[in-house]
Amino acid sequence: MELRQLQYFLKAAELQNFTEASRQLFITQSTLSQQIKQLENELGMLLFDRIGKRVFLTEAGKEFAPFARQTISDANLGKQRILDLQNVRTGSLRVAVTYSLSFILPSIVLRFMEEYPNVKLEIIYSTSSEMLQMLKHRQVDFVLSFKSDGDDEIDETDLFEIPLTVVVNKSHPLAKEKSVSLQSLRQFSLVLPSEGLTARAILDKLMEENSVLIEPHLEMNDANILLQLVESSMYATILSKATTIGRTNLKTIPITEQRENMMASLLTLKGAYIKAAAQRFISLVKENMASMVID
Repeated sequence: MELRQLQYFLKAAELQNFTEASRQLFITQSTLSQQIKQLENELGMLLFDRIGKRVFLTEAGKEFAPFARQTISDANLGKQRILDLQNVRTGSLRVAVTYSLSFILPSIVLRFMEEYPNVKLEIIYSTSSEMLQMLKHRQVDFVLSFKSDGDDEIDETDLFEIPLTVVVNKSHPLAKEKSVSLQSLRQFSLVLPSEGLTARAILDKLMEENSVLIEPHLEMNDANILLQLVESSMYATILSKATTIGRTNLKTIPITEQRENMMASLLTLKGAYIKAAAQRFISLVKENMASMVID
């Protein structure tokens, strides 16, 4: 069993198509098929069901995939650890960030790239739940998101607080209000973040605690598009105040029932080796953000 066979297997499992997998791996389809077949022969089980041009993991394939992923991850981390011991500043760094915290990145990214010009940096935006899964599968090095309800596999470092607010444009009737209750929001047209986003989870909790149900006209998992809709219409939304930084046409209004702010946090996989490049990026985040409070 070779690492490349595991890599080929995981790429084919991800894309469910040998032709596309071979293209992305820069090998011929016959080479991919041959290597997968050798892996299946060694394991004594079929890993894929082949249906037309599509391939699907068999039950054995599904069982094997996490171990293959872990093996590849461990090999990459081992290689990275040796590079760190040699003080070689190369490799890659993958950081997952929730959209609400994107405002903190520009200065940090620029400084990091100046210090590590040979490290490939990749910033990934996604929902909190998806980012946690990527972290657990070692698909990212760490996550910048909001404090979760607690997970035994994750270490969380608190950074700073951000309030959840109602967001409208400056022409909206609510723009002149100093605060707004959940009950009063029911009379306005709302576009809200969908399930999976932290802001929605906190809003749902507030509604449950106060026995208020708000029915939105639209739900979306893209905060940027929600803000664009609000900027150009009489819709209101509910998001973290940080999402409006730099958007001068928007007004944020505190929610009367909110008692606790959202806590921006840095999430790492418990017990995992943190490469030198990741440690430096994390230290830059802490240096810039430890004292930040958005009120």
